[in-house]
Amino acid sequence: MNKLDALKKEWKNQKFDIQLSKGELHQLIQKKSVSSIKWIFIFSCFEFFAYLLFPFFIPDYFEAFEYYRSIHLYNFSILVNTLGYIILSYFMVQFYLNYRKIKISNSIAFLIETIIASRKSVNKYVAYNISLFLLFIIVVLINAFKYDENYIELLSFRSTLNDGAIVKMVIAIIVIMIMVLSVLLVFYYIIYGRYFYRLKKLIKELEA
Repeated sequence: MNKLDALKKEWKNQKFDIQLSKGELHQLIQKKSVSSIKWIFIFSCFEFFAYLLFPFFIPDYFEAFEYYRSIHLYNFSILVNTLGYIILSYFMVQFYLNYRKIKISNSIAFLIETIIASRKSVNKYVAYNISLFLLFIIVVLINAFKYDENYIELLSFRSTLNDGAIVKMVIAIIVIMIMVLSVLLVFYYIIYGRYFYRLKKLIKELEA
């Protein structure tokens, strides 16, 4: 009987320890989640103010709009810049709301739901920014070849160029676009990516 009582006592203690461990794990994951989303929000704020100050630190920034006007893209360039601010502002609000939600969440199910929503917000933000950038570059290149005299002159000499030179020119443009896109992807990975994957890992820990 004494052995049986001792076994029951040990079993109760083990059960209590497991429950306590789950509670501590939930608090730790919640703390990490709050920290990750808070830093995502902070970085988005920095990016927003960098957007605001960017034109004043880049030489000939405003003159570039005159070039866009010359290739009939002035209104388009203004629209894209404005849309960039709107997208960033929208996701700043989303990041902040997710931060507020996750900070006061007590339920594991609600915590998982909020982390998933935060991951989706980061994914959408990066995808929208990169898509907008690619759209802008493609439209500018198309109009440049239609209205920019330098590009038109380049195309007019196409017959004097061999096929190899044309291919090299096209490859050079593609390579430049890939390099710029790679820089953007690296930037967003450094700023947001590590916190995105941290949130992904926290979801797995909560679902385990």
